[in-house]
Amino acid sequence: MSDKDSELLEKFLKEKKEDHYNFEEAIDYKVSSGSLQLDLMLNGGFSPGLHRFVGMNEGGKTSASLEVMKNMLNDTPGSKGFYIKAEGRLSNEMMKRSGVRFVFSAKEWVEGTCFVFESNIYEVVVDAMHTLVEKNEDKFKYCFILDSVDGLISKQDIEKSFYDSNKVAGGAVIAANFMKRMSIKLTKRGHMAIFISQVRADIKIDPYSKAPVRQTSATGGNALLHFANYIIEFEPRYRGDWILQDASKKIPCPKTNPIIGHWAKATIKKSPNEKTNNTVPYPIRYGRTGGTSIWVEKEIIDLLYMWEFVTKKGAWITVGEEFKELVKDYCPDIPEKIHGEANVFNFIEENKSLSEFLINYFKSNITELV
Repeated sequence: MSDKDSELLEKFLKEKKEDHYNFEEAIDYKVSSGSLQLDLMLNGGFSPGLHRFVGMNEGGKTSASLEVMKNMLNDTPGSKGFYIKAEGRLSNEMMKRSGVRFVFSAKEWVEGTCFVFESNIYEVVVDAMHTLVEKNEDKFKYCFILDSVDGLISKQDIEKSFYDSNKVAGGAVIAANFMKRMSIKLTKRGHMAIFISQVRADIKIDPYSKAPVRQTSATGGNALLHFANYIIEFEPRYRGDWILQDASKKIPCPKTNPIIGHWAKATIKKSPNEKTNNTVPYPIRYGRTGGTSIWVEKEIIDLLYMWEFVTKKGAWITVGEEFKELVKDYCPDIPEKIHGEANVFNFIEENKSLSEFLINYFKSNITELV
């Protein structure tokens, strides 16, 4: 490009500075999903921009989104949460389990907290998000959770009687309009939005016709599929996903062999890192509060094998010298061999300082790998 072309472009950019983002510094960071295994697939976690969490009822979408918000509020300086309660799912039990500090008053909304905005009117929700992003004088980084896209209704439709029909594909239209206005601003200015939605079945008139290729059957139209960085679909939960107190026995019993957790399964339906269509199972431990439901201690075992810190031969697990050296300050008397994975897990989980060190170690190394 010649000097004249450069001068012309520079003049144009300055004259149109209100209409582009070239002069703004991009803000980037990574927020952990809470699962070590899922973070590996996500190149360290979620970045600014729009992400979609979709799936059937009780698939774990809301819990997973709150885990991301908790990690952002804890680990990203200058961050605030904004939870849009469009369906009424945020129970007291869920709030306690999440580890997020929720507030319902604007005066209490300070850094590290999440304001609960109780509205399902599309125009009001969009205006609230747009106002926060546009008039952000203190340069906060917002984590928006919309729970859910399915619960939104336009002001025009809410004023209609039950006998009047609502606009066909209204949800897709308003989603497209919103993302055209907000997509670049969210990403460039370091904000994150997680939109939650249900999945729906495609209706086929001709059972022998070819179905259209779809990334996911999530509601909200193609616009939300296009603008999303990651789309995570949480798979249905089946009997085989239960985690029993005694894994050797397949039948649960409330007294002798209770269900103590389950395996959540997250399928990456869209990604910027070539991990699309990978399904990641990660363990959930029941009865925990304060944002500790993801059973990270259980995930450590697989990573010990992956990093070749331990090796397995038959029922015996051999602890490598590199691993002994790594954890000597937290566990100087670790045995050379341990019989059975269950005992390895118990050894790590019961040693809190060791498990905390390993969690932080793997998190930092996962980030460095990418």
